Amino acid sequence: MKTPKASYPPAAAYTVKSLVKALSILEVLAEEEPPYTLTQLSRRLHLHVSTVHRLLVNLVRHGFVEEDPISGGYQLSYRVLRMGLRVLDRLDFRRAAQPLLRDLNLRTKETVHLAILQEGLAISIEKFGSPQPVGLDARLGGAMPLHCTGVGKTLLAYQSDELLSQIAQAPGLTRMTSHTITALPQLRRELERIREQGYALDQEEAVDGLRCVAGPVFNHAGQVVAAFSVAGPATRMNAARIPEIAQMVRETSQQISYRLGFRADLRPLGAPLATELRSERGVSRGRTAEAG
Repeated sequence: MKTPKASYPPAAAYTVKSLVKALSILEVLAEEEPPYTLTQLSRRLHLHVSTVHRLLVNLVRHGFVEEDPISGGYQLSYRVLRMGLRVLDRLDFRRAAQPLLRDLNLRTKETVHLAILQEGLAISIEKFGSPQPVGLDARLGGAMPLHCTGVGKTLLAYQSDELLSQIAQAPGLTRMTSHTITALPQLRRELERIREQGYALDQEEAVDGLRCVAGPVFNHAGQVVAAFSVAGPATRMNAARIPEIAQMVRETSQQISYRLGFRADLRPLGAPLATELRSERGVSRGRTAEAG
């Protein structure tokens, strides 16, 4: 006689409301610019000030949140950072990619960063900054849209059409600059081209004056687990230099993927089309942006 399977109540029955609210505080502090005052958190979460204060007292006591001594606001503690770093350490592809991305950074002298797909966004998990005065401020943990950044389009190019349709509907293909692709048919053609040539271009589609060349990272099963990019101002990432950087990006993509057990060769490199290399725009000295 088969033992009947145990029946469990729905997940909602296990919900601990105070825990959910505390986690919401951590999420806000992680996504917004810290520090956040008690009143700001209360308004942001639509919770009573006394409720937020009670939760913050416990989060501070257990070391997940700390008070800023200058502003009196609240921010995530270094304990949360240590926890996040442990997650990053489990990503084998990150360790495999680091030396090759560092070498790419030294050769191009431009900002290089690595990103993964999380909840419909490209999340930066590694970066190597440019030694030059005008560069990309790619913060670790920074979230970038998929439809208009180099790493975003690269990640999106190897996902299901269902995800593409979902992103097109919500939050939608938001126009960031005059070069942003906002039509779904055009974006589909762009993603097909990325798969064919083995790299993606961001031609000032997320930030005016910023260009990126991005490539995929394949695992042993041929799945794209991450994307990386070389990003810099359009004054340096110009029409004459893009093909050289694209070649280096493709080579780095193959090398990282090979280390992860991927053996299928990418197609031969095709030079960027003339229509891809748009007119250059100047960037004021010292300007930084977050895209790639």
